[in-house]
Amino acid sequence: MLFILILALTVTAGLAGDLSQTLCEHVPTIDLGLWVAKVHSSEPLVITKISSQHGGDIVLSRDDGKYFEIQGSAEYNVTTLCLTVQGVYRGDVKPSVTMDVNILPQSEARTKRATEVWTLASVPQTTDIKTLMHGFEPYHHLWGQGELSATTKHSSSPALTVHYPKGSYAVTPQRGAGFMTTPTNLPDGVTSLILKYDVYFENFGFGWGGKLPGLYGGDKTEGAFKCSGGNNPGTCFSLRLMWRENGDGEVYAYIPREHQASDFEHRPDIELNYSYGHSLMRGAIRFRSGSWQTVTEEVHLNTPQQANGRVKFCLKHGSEAEVCKEATRLNFRNHADYFLRGMMFSTFFGGSSSTHFAAPNDCHTYFRNFALIIPSSTVVG
Repeated sequence: MLFILILALTVTAGLAGDLSQTLCEHVPTIDLGLWVAKVHSSEPLVITKISSQHGGDIVLSRDDGKYFEIQGSAEYNVTTLCLTVQGVYRGDVKPSVTMDVNILPQSEARTKRATEVWTLASVPQTTDIKTLMHGFEPYHHLWGQGELSATTKHSSSPALTVHYPKGSYAVTPQRGAGFMTTPTNLPDGVTSLILKYDVYFENFGFGWGGKLPGLYGGDKTEGAFKCSGGNNPGTCFSLRLMWRENGDGEVYAYIPREHQASDFEHRPDIELNYSYGHSLMRGAIRFRSGSWQTVTEEVHLNTPQQANGRVKFCLKHGSEAEVCKEATRLNFRNHADYFLRGMMFSTFFGGSSSTHFAAPNDCHTYFRNFALIIPSSTVVG
């Protein structure tokens, strides 16, 4: 069975060639154990895919351009570990790539289980906004109360419902709704977090785009809530999702301008907008009107002032296979005390212009099965 980790395609303008190389090393028998592969490249390399035939998980845990650490596990005994590394490189010199493998006994690794810190399957069916919002407490900066409600129209239990009047967009009084939620069970110091929810689009013409909930973070003050609407003060970061034309999805990122990777402004998976938010992985997935779909956003913060953060965005339609895309080598924070703080629920059409961004129809979204999860990980040492 072939297990593949697909990484973000972070190809820069001017990259000259593709590399695909299978690296093998004889190792002591891996008895359902863990391994770390240290891969050295003679020239800078952007890895786009790593694959193994030995089962288990594969994680690219370090990427310094010429030095990479890949962690994995084996589901059955092997005496030769083989990895296929694919990537792209700049210039005329094709890199030579080598690999060293260390086998980790179980005593040297600790597994951290995934921890659900907040779940909310449904909301009360009520017209009282305080009761409706109870499951999101504590929440901050609530707006658009008049467009929020609950209904069982598309589900057996009430879903949080957001109304977008025809012609509404970012600056109209009635345009959607928003708030930030910071669950009390979310500890301080969280550097990795998963947000999941189900969303249903009803009577949607997607226009040129609109916002959807995503993760946010920053300092422990009001500064953490400010990364939206063209404001990016350096005290926060936000990674909301967006729908775009025809339902194309993306991560909409307010992140620092400084300390990004050297190819940040030339990556095909990023559309730059320094005044508002950058578009990450636009079109990697596609939302649909008229059916439930499950959204997953997973964020791993960077070391402060280093571009080694990553965000993964997944969408699953019903019984279809989940589709995921990941953007790596990103700087989300410049300060060691800036952490993930929770969910920024923000949804409206827009956009700065009514010409293309206004809601083409009177329409709704429905939300259910919210969850915030601290992901599992393997800690070496």
